[in-house]
Amino acid sequence: MTKVGLITVGQSPRSDVVPDMAAILGGDVEIVEAGALDGLSREQIAPLAPEGDDEILVTRLADGSSVFVGKTKVIPRIEARIAALEDRGVALNVLLCTGEFPKLAARRPFLEPQQLLLGLLRAMTFPGRLGVLTPSERHVPQTAARWRACGFDAHVAPLSPYEEHDPAAVRRAADALRAGRAGLVVMDCIGFRRKTRDEIAHLTGAPTLVANLLVARVAAELLGR
Repeated sequence: MTKVGLITVGQSPRSDVVPDMAAILGGDVEIVEAGALDGLSREQIAPLAPEGDDEILVTRLADGSSVFVGKTKVIPRIEARIAALEDRGVALNVLLCTGEFPKLAARRPFLEPQQLLLGLLRAMTFPGRLGVLTPSERHVPQTAARWRACGFDAHVAPLSPYEEHDPAAVRRAADALRAGRAGLVVMDCIGFRRKTRDEIAHLTGAPTLVANLLVARVAAELLGR
């Protein structure tokens, strides 16, 4: 079987998003998961918390809880997971994070959701503003600045993928996107799921992109699926 590596910034397995991705990749693909925080306790994770102007990343732990980490602090751990999965024979690796990263060391094809989202959006024309869902209030300033630096006048609204089971939270996010005149919505966190994409699209009336499904479709294309 062809092997594909899925690397999370948190801890594997990512039972919240990987099943939907696996359905796209197909049953003849073996998924090998790894996490930058695998094997670490809460006490060992604490020093990886964001400091200063380091980009804030939110991710999921093996027990289903979420944690904030600083991007620069986890990059070496991500690169170590890339190398380890390549040594295990994966055909390609996928990063399960929509943060913007410097070019990471890889010997085989490596997919970054943020770069795929940017490429797609730059190839599109759509009415209104770009609406962006970011996973917490803490993320709003850095997310708005990141998309602005990429050339998009984005209206950013918070919604944690770990509260998407709450209809009131989803509706508040959709109301904020509508108020910002969003004509297309990007769910800017890998933890968002198909179900929430469908709810946001219905409530806003705008096409909505969820990153994990997009990157899975590109991986399937690269594998000839």
